[in-house]
Amino acid sequence: MAVEKEYMVVIGGANVDIRGRVLKDIAWNSSNPAQIKTSPGGVARNIAENLARLGKKTFLLTAVGDDFAGRKLLEETELHGVNVKRVKGCCCKNTGTYLAFLDQSGDLVLGISDMDVLRTIDSNFIESQEDILKKAITVIADTNLEPAALETIGRMKESFGFSLVLETVSVAKAPRAIPLLGGTSILATNREEFRAILPVPLETIDDLNGAGEKILALGVDVLLLKMGPEGFYVHSREGGFHCPAVNVNIRDATGAGDSLVAAFVAGSEKGWSLEDCSQFGQKAAKLTLQALGSVSPEITPGLLEEGKE
Repeated sequence: MAVEKEYMVVIGGANVDIRGRVLKDIAWNSSNPAQIKTSPGGVARNIAENLARLGKKTFLLTAVGDDFAGRKLLEETELHGVNVKRVKGCCCKNTGTYLAFLDQSGDLVLGISDMDVLRTIDSNFIESQEDILKKAITVIADTNLEPAALETIGRMKESFGFSLVLETVSVAKAPRAIPLLGGTSILATNREEFRAILPVPLETIDDLNGAGEKILALGVDVLLLKMGPEGFYVHSREGGFHCPAVNVNIRDATGAGDSLVAAFVAGSEKGWSLEDCSQFGQKAAKLTLQALGSVSPEITPGLLEEGKE
């Protein structure tokens, strides 16, 4: 008897985001006047919240410390509709923290993170979530996860038949995606992270098309390549296309890529074309760029129901 597919499962990082945006040109090796904000963050957590805000039934699998930051993080995430009942609490670890240093325009200058608690999301933990993974329509995993945990997700994909989306997170962790590329429906990455997987040029449209063909030859169905102020590029068996960045007054760039991925995946799950998924992802990213925080409060189920316009 076939198991009914019911929800999205997002596995990976959840942390407290601390973002400082300088008010003037950066004075290196000195203290800078800035606006400093703290909010829930983490790639997997942000994607999960965006999906839940879009009306998708969503589980988050992650780990937090048994501390005030972890309890607050889960409380705020659950408030927006994400199921956090399977999140692992660790009494001997601190909740993950991400520090983002932003320039005057809101673009990221430097990010540093302490995600050691994610090491506890190991193969045994992933296997213990079989009951929800077998009912997953799509699993989105970020490469904050240890290689063994990612490989376990890959094996369970073969058993349960969910679509797998990989988000590569950082240059250092992007190569962890390589063993899973053969079973990946969507690879979400940026230029630097892509080059950590395949060291190829990514400057011209011909470069992008060539890189897209190479990653598809490794088994990826769709490449979603984020290019910051240049927008993003999408490549599939039907070819590739570039989506320019939207013209918007950026308040905070943190989380914009996560909202793009979530909206793109939500559109794909509804059976939309890649062009329509891209337009929808662009719309969600624009809202996030205009918000103070990692997720825009304007991302709602109604946004998805409005469709592809």
